[in-house]
Amino acid sequence: MTIDPTEGHTVRAYDRELTQLRGFVLEMGERVIEQTRSAVDALIEGDAETARRVVSQERKIDYMELDADDEVFNLIAKRAPTAIDLRLILALSKVIGDLERAGDKAARVAACAIELQTRGSRLPEVKILHHFRQMAELACRMLSNSLDALARTDVDLALDVFAEDRGLEMEFDAAMRHLITFVFEDASLVGQVIELVFGLKSLERIGNHAGNIAEQVIYIAKGQDVRYQNRENLIAALSQRRR
Repeated sequence: MTIDPTEGHTVRAYDRELTQLRGFVLEMGERVIEQTRSAVDALIEGDAETARRVVSQERKIDYMELDADDEVFNLIAKRAPTAIDLRLILALSKVIGDLERAGDKAARVAACAIELQTRGSRLPEVKILHHFRQMAELACRMLSNSLDALARTDVDLALDVFAEDRGLEMEFDAAMRHLITFVFEDASLVGQVIELVFGLKSLERIGNHAGNIAEQVIYIAKGQDVRYQNRENLIAALSQRRR
């Protein structure tokens, strides 16, 4: 189901302001996805230069958050929004925070790549690289879908993001099992393994932030705050209502 809360105001400038704010947030999200992919590529390829570039560009996402927060404040002060407009603006404010934190996590993956290169690490091995690639694909797909759901206020697509949660968790658990075997085989690798755990956990958190954004889509569309609810139950409940 798709609706557009940015259409239909008698003041056309208000429509444009809401659309511009949402567009700016979506642009911020695209940058986070790009940063995440670059960070994982840098780790897999041992490219410290690209990793450093990701870390340095993280500040741009911080500045985008500040600009977006200013726009949220200005809209509330100038338009005194009510009903679905207020829900949209409040939800976008929360999405902005999730995207900034997801950008931090992408930079953390890049920092992991830099640290491994600095140490001249024997890790990561092929199996671990596979897990990083799989987790990055899942996390980026979840984030991309959550942004598409936000762009279209699409509840169905938001629920699809929730459905990806379990796959991300399973991939993380599998990666952790492989890393534990490395430590058992060679205790001198413990420092490098810990660094990789931080990287994998960062990718898992990016997926979590995507889920948070999907929750805000449901809030915009339904006026229902679904944070802290069991997502499997939520999928079942909302799917049942659409029949």
